[in-house]
Amino acid sequence: MLERTVHLEINKAYSAVKTALTDKGCKVISEQSPNKILLKQGSLWGISPGSAKKKIQVNLESVNSETKVTFSSCLSSDWKNVTLIGCVLAVVLIGLCLWMAFDLNAFLVTRKPSFWSWLVTVNGNVDLQVGQAFVNLAKTLAAFLCFIILLEIAITIYVHSRIDRFTNEILNSLSS
Repeated sequence: MLERTVHLEINKAYSAVKTALTDKGCKVISEQSPNKILLKQGSLWGISPGSAKKKIQVNLESVNSETKVTFSSCLSSDWKNVTLIGCVLAVVLIGLCLWMAFDLNAFLVTRKPSFWSWLVTVNGNVDLQVGQAFVNLAKTLAAFLCFIILLEIAITIYVHSRIDRFTNEILNSLSS
């Protein structure tokens, strides 16, 4: 939450804040002139503090001939849900890839038919090169998905820790 007192009366401060935010691509969700504005900003696919979809609430309070402006930002629930669902699906795919890799690897060693053995068996013959290629591909895909999950976690932490950066720029422009 960011707070600052600006040297404007409340109606002018309200107008200046609203104009500054809408000029930066914010869409007004609701407003109670001249005390409160609720806006949304960013994209569902954004991966930086400035581009991630968020809700911004602005509260204005008259203090003598000045106005106290308070900004609070939070990531939108749909941005968080897309991130969470993507990570859950990646974990499921990692499990599937590892199951396939271990199952095929065991089949290649023991030659006992297994759930995935049909992938490398043609007319009763086992193709060892294709089998090893499937094992390597499944392990590589699992490693790639692990990297993607770690990257998504890092992006989420980064965006969450700097969520107020966008509104801080707006607040600084009002103060100058």
